[in-house]
Amino acid sequence: MKVLIIEDDSIVAMHMKETIQGRNHDVVGVAKNAQKALKIAEKSPIDLVISDINIEGDIDGIECCKILQNTYHTSVILVSAYNDQMTLKNASTLDFSGYLIKPFREDELLTHLDLIVLREKKKEHYKRKKINEVYSYCPIHQTFYRFQEVIELTQKEKSFLEALLRANGAIVSYEHFWDTIWYGEVVSDEARRQLVYRLRQKLPDFPLKLVKGIGYKLENKI
Repeated sequence: MKVLIIEDDSIVAMHMKETIQGRNHDVVGVAKNAQKALKIAEKSPIDLVISDINIEGDIDGIECCKILQNTYHTSVILVSAYNDQMTLKNASTLDFSGYLIKPFREDELLTHLDLIVLREKKKEHYKRKKINEVYSYCPIHQTFYRFQEVIELTQKEKSFLEALLRANGAIVSYEHFWDTIWYGEVVSDEARRQLVYRLRQKLPDFPLKLVKGIGYKLENKI
């Protein structure tokens, strides 16, 4: 698996990284806060996020994991020094695959990793989802296909298309794309139009429709 660690304690983060790599998984990055984590996710495919709940910045680990999970369909392991009812109640709003209490043992982390690997292999999501007669999509690997050929896309391009797939024929507003692809950064309309232009070049017969002044949609529902 490709793993992102979100942990503001450098010693704990290093321990996690060495343990994960020892199981032959790939640590794509270590982030101390949500902003850095989202930047890493934008550039690297991620299968699993291991995040402390209390991290630096205004966005805590739970909210950050929600964004990553909704955008990239990642599995999540939460880490905390606490297991009180309030912490657990907040954590329960997230679909997480494991919960580690600090200080955690290596074998606990490795057991969580092994269970996630076994579970993911059985998931129905491994099957491609048909978009139309030409295109299909594998959500686990975040891969789009034209017939049997893999289409090379940037992370922003994938996120744009994934938002349309989740909407399943409904209109996705410009504002939603700002929030989920650019995370609220101030960018011009030209940046959005350029992204769509590149997608149309790479996917010439993809069922993407502009709803002028509002957003985009798929012309046919999945």
